[in-house]
Amino acid sequence: MPDQEQSQYNPMITGFSGDEGPLNISLIDAKRRYGRLPSRYGFVKERRGSNQTRTESRSLNLGAGYFIRKLLDDKKRNLKREVYRFFKQWHRDMKAEFNVDMGPFFNINDPDTLREILARNKETLRRFFRLDLKTFLADTGLIKPKVLNSIDPQILARKAAEILTKRKKQADPDRRAAIDQALTTLNCHALAAELKWYSDDKKSMPAGEEIRTFADEITTVLLKIHAHCPLTGMEAVSGIRGSGIEFEFVTRDHSFLELGKETGDCTADKKPFQLDGNVENIFWTVFSWLLDKHYQILKVYFDGEFVMKVHLTPLYVTEAMASGPMLSPTKSEFIFLAVDAIETTVAFRDDKTRHHKKHLMANKDRIFQATMDRIQTLADAMGIHHIYAEKFSNTPWIREIFDDYPEIFFNIDHLIKIDQLEDVFCLAEQLSTALGYTPPKEIFMELQMKNTYLSPGYINKAPGVKSYALIRGNGEDGIPMKRIIGV
Repeated sequence: MPDQEQSQYNPMITGFSGDEGPLNISLIDAKRRYGRLPSRYGFVKERRGSNQTRTESRSLNLGAGYFIRKLLDDKKRNLKREVYRFFKQWHRDMKAEFNVDMGPFFNINDPDTLREILARNKETLRRFFRLDLKTFLADTGLIKPKVLNSIDPQILARKAAEILTKRKKQADPDRRAAIDQALTTLNCHALAAELKWYSDDKKSMPAGEEIRTFADEITTVLLKIHAHCPLTGMEAVSGIRGSGIEFEFVTRDHSFLELGKETGDCTADKKPFQLDGNVENIFWTVFSWLLDKHYQILKVYFDGEFVMKVHLTPLYVTEAMASGPMLSPTKSEFIFLAVDAIETTVAFRDDKTRHHKKHLMANKDRIFQATMDRIQTLADAMGIHHIYAEKFSNTPWIREIFDDYPEIFFNIDHLIKIDQLEDVFCLAEQLSTALGYTPPKEIFMELQMKNTYLSPGYINKAPGVKSYALIRGNGEDGIPMKRIIGV
C-alpha cells in the first residue's frame, strides 16, 4: 500500500470483537484501541535502555498470529482440515442464501473426480504405500545385506537412495537401468507415504471427507508419482506439471506465511523483505486470511516458475445507509467475486529491470489474459457472474492493464465481507482454546477493495468512492459516474 507519509496511512479495515461484534474501523484507531506490542509475544526483543533506536509500535492480530505460527512451525501441519470442518458446521449456507457454491473456491480439483482416480489406481498406490523397503532392496541385490542391516530403519529410504545414486555413476548400462528402476520405486514409496499426511489416522489412504478437504494437496502428490510411474486418469486433474501457464491455490500450511516474502510485497513477514520500502507492511492480515474459507489466493506459474499471485474473495454489495441515496448503487444487494490484489514476483516486474526475466516479460499479456480467463472459470463454477478487480498492484504493468478496463464505482461502505469476520474470529477462538493457547479478543483483516488510500483519484470529489476494473458485469450496477464528477 502506498505510504509516502506513514503517519497518514489510515484505511478502513474490517474486524470483529468478541465484546463489541463487527468493527468497521480505521487502521490507526484499531492499532490504538486493540493493538499489542510484538515484544509481548516474543516476535521482537523488548526495547531496553535509552540507546535503543527501534520504536515499538502496536500491531494487530498478534494473539491469532502467535498460536498460528506456533502450529505451523511443524512444516507438515496444514490448517485446511480445521478450516474445512469449522465452516462445514458454521450457520451460514452460501448455497442456500446466495446460490453460491464455495466448493470450487476451496480446491481447484473436483473431489469426486479425484476419488475416481484414487480408485482406478488403488492397487498401484497400495503397492507403493505398503512396500517393505528392506525386503524390496534385498531382492534387488543392488545393496549388500550387510550394508542394509547396518542402516537405521528410520533413514533407510534416504540412505539407500544415496548409495544407489553414487553407484549408478560407475555402473554398466544394464545395472544402471536396474538402479533407475529401484530409485523410481523408492521415490514412489516416499510420495505414497506423503498421502498419509492427509488421512485422519495417518495409517491409511485418504478417503471421504479427507479427499474433499485436501483434493489439491493429494493431487499434487499423485502428479509427482505420475511423473515416475504413470497413473490412470491424471489428465482430468489440474496441477503444476512445469509446462505453460498453470494455476494452484495456496495451501494453508507454513508456505502461506512465506508467500509475501516470495513476491516481496506488503504482506512479507518482515518489512526488509519488501521490495518497495515506502509501502505499509500488513503481514498482520495474513493470519485472518489463512483462517478464512472465503478468502483464497491463486498462484500462477509459467513453465513451472511461480510468477504471480491473485487474492480473491466474494463480497456482498448492499445499499448504503450512512452515505445516503445519492451514492447508492442502482442495483443493490448481490454477490461479486473480488480480485482483491494481483502481485508479481520480482522477475515479473517491469520496474525492476535488473531482476526481471525477459522471457517472462515477453509473455506477460498471455499470462495475464489466461489468469483472467481462469478467474472467470472459477466464478462460473461458483455461480457468480459479477467480477471486479482492485486496480492497485505492486507491479506497474498490471496497473496499466487495469487502467484500460471498463470502470465500475462503489462506495467502500457498500462492499460487505460475508459475516464480517465473525466466522474467522470464532474459528480462531475455538482453535486456540482447543490447543491450550489464549484465545484472541478480536481479529482484523485488510481488504484492498475497501482501501481508498491505494488509488485516491476520486476521494476528494466523492469521499469513500473507489473505481474498480470491471472484469465481468455491467458498469451501471455501480454508482453513475455523473454523480461522482458532479455533472
